[in-house]
Amino acid sequence: MAKGSISNDGKFSYIDPLSGRTIHRLTNYRGHSNHLYFTDPCWIEGGPSFVFVSDRDGQSNLFRYDFPGELTSGGTITQLTDRSGMNIENERVFDHRPQGAYSKANRKYYYWWQNVLYELDMHDLSERIVFEADPDRVVGIHATTSADGLYICNTIRDRVESDIPELEYPYFKFPELHPLQPTTQIIRIEVATGRSEVVHEDRFFTTHVNHSPALPEILTFCHEGPWNLVQQRIWGLDIQTGKVWKIRPQDDGKYSIGHEYWFSDGVHVGYHGHPRPDADAGQEHVYGYSSWDNTERFETRFPFHSTHFAGNDAELLVGDGTPAVPTGGRWAVSSQPYIQLFRKSGNNYTGPKLLATHRCTFNHQHSHCHPRFSPDGRHVLYVTDATGYANIYLVAVGDFDDLPDV
Repeated sequence: MAKGSISNDGKFSYIDPLSGRTIHRLTNYRGHSNHLYFTDPCWIEGGPSFVFVSDRDGQSNLFRYDFPGELTSGGTITQLTDRSGMNIENERVFDHRPQGAYSKANRKYYYWWQNVLYELDMHDLSERIVFEADPDRVVGIHATTSADGLYICNTIRDRVESDIPELEYPYFKFPELHPLQPTTQIIRIEVATGRSEVVHEDRFFTTHVNHSPALPEILTFCHEGPWNLVQQRIWGLDIQTGKVWKIRPQDDGKYSIGHEYWFSDGVHVGYHGHPRPDADAGQEHVYGYSSWDNTERFETRFPFHSTHFAGNDAELLVGDGTPAVPTGGRWAVSSQPYIQLFRKSGNNYTGPKLLATHRCTFNHQHSHCHPRFSPDGRHVLYVTDATGYANIYLVAVGDFDDLPDV
C-alpha cells in the first residue's frame, strides 16, 4: 500500500451479548489499528471521518476512515502517510507509530516522526516539515495546535534513562524517570514559520501537553510518574506570558489526580483520582472537573473502576473498566472489561451502565480502549484486541436507561 491508496476492511457488526447494543467493527487487518489518544483531536471537521494509526504491510502509518453516511460499519480507508523504516532517535528504536492530531483551525494534520514535526494536508496529502528538534533529546508525541491554529506546543527533555535493554510496555520507564526528574522544556512552535522558543522549563518529568480547544493562549501539561508519587499532576500554562499555575491543587495530599482532558467548551478540564496510600480520604475514588483558572470546580465521590474517563461535557461520561484479566495494583478488583456510561444527576453520577463488552488486554498503548465520544455525543469509538490484533469499534449510545447496570 502507498499514500493515497484506498481500501475497505469489510463489514462486520454483531450484538453485544450483555448490553444488546449493535457493535460495529471498523477495521480488520493482520496488524494493530487504533484511534488517537483520547485527548488528541481525531475527527476531521467535526466528522464523520477520523484519523487513525494502523500497521499494514509491515509498517505503521496514518490513515483516514470515511463513513458513507451515518456512523455505521463498512467505510473506506485512505492511507495518508508513507513512512517506512523504524522511528529511530539517536540509534535507539522507540515507539514507531506516528501520532499527532487534527487541527480544526487549519484543516491540517500534524504529527511527529524521528523528532521532526510534519504538517499533512488532508485533501492532496502533501506534507511540509514545520520543525526539526535536536535528535539527541526526547520529544513528546502530542501535536495539537492552539485554538487559533498558530502554534503547536510540546515537551522536549534531556535523555536520562538507562540504555539497558528492556521489553517495552506501558509506563515501564515511569519508575525510573520520575526520581531522575529530567530537565524538561515546553516549546512553542509557530506553525507558519517553524520558529520555536521555550515558554516553560523545569526539573520535572513532564508530558501531556494539551491545548484548550477554545482559548488560544491556554494549555494544560502534567507532571508525570506513578500517581501516588506525583505531588501535583495538572498544570495550566499561558503560552504568551509563560505563567504557570496548579489546576485542581493537590496541596491537601489526599488524592492522586490525573488523566486530565478538556471538555469541548475549552474552558473545563475533567479528571479522576483515587486516595493516596495512608491518606485520610476514605476509600472511594473521585471524579471532577475544574475551569482552567480554578474559578469553578465540581468534584464528587466516584466509587467506580476505570483506567480512563472521558466526555464532551460533564453530563455523560464514558469509562473503560478494567482489562479482561486484572493484573493487581489499580486493577486489583473484580474484572469489569466493559465500556461503561455514567450520567450526571445533581451532585452525583448514576451508573455505570454497560454499553459494550470490550475484553481488551490493555497490554500496550495501541491496545488500550481509550473510549471517546463522537463530536455529537451519539457514538463511542474504542479499541480492543479481543480477537488478537487491536481494532477500532463503534457503538451507539442510545437510551441510557435501557442499558443494563454493571
